[in-house]
Amino acid sequence: MEPVSTVMSRRVVAISADCDLTIAVDTFLSSGVRHLVVVDPDRHVVGLLSVEQVLAALGMPGWPGRVGDQILSEPARVHPDDDLPRAAEVMLDALVDAIVVADETGRVVGIVTWADLVAHVAGRHLANGDRRPASP
Repeated sequence: MEPVSTVMSRRVVAISADCDLTIAVDTFLSSGVRHLVVVDPDRHVVGLLSVEQVLAALGMPGWPGRVGDQILSEPARVHPDDDLPRAAEVMLDALVDAIVVADETGRVVGIVTWADLVAHVAGRHLANGDRRPASP
């Protein structure tokens, strides 16, 4: 079985839980990612924030609100050496489309999304995180 490290994105963009959501919008737009790792003031991971969560918060009373208000709990996570079925199982159990990949010390080393897993199954995922173009 292949390890999570073969498909995870090593590009991790973090944001403070104390930031307001307008900063998250700017970060999503400037970084091009769909998930931000949310950290507390001590840089410990406290959650993941998705583009969809921010879009759902638009127009809600209290907009813009804080990033930390949009996350429910500490994110689901796996180890880089866990196998891919384990990552899929963790996603399904948590009903999420992305999970944090953390090393033995708890340091975030990547993120795995449902798209990473599907691309891998389709044979379109490369070790460096680039995806092969679809065949014509």
